[in-house]
Amino acid sequence: MRSEPVTSALKERVKWRSRRGLLELDIFFTRYYEKSLDALSDAELETLLDMLTTDDIVLWSWVSGREACPVEEWKHLIAGIRQS
Repeated sequence: MRSEPVTSALKERVKWRSRRGLLELDIFFTRYYEKSLDALSDAELETLLDMLTTDDIVLWSWVSGREACPVEEWKHLIAGIRQS
């Protein structure tokens, strides 16, 4: 089991990476991490960090529902972001 400082560091990395160039995404991610970040496990935080390496236009197509996310382990995160 990881210690709290590791989880806190992951959360800070997610917050930093969630800052997007596309305003709509920035708004969605800010709402999502304000609502859901504390409930995510370390594994989910790592998965979210991986997803955040994706280009903004592609992420927006998934979050907006224009396209389905092709990466299975990211789909539940995309659904949560949409609900925020």
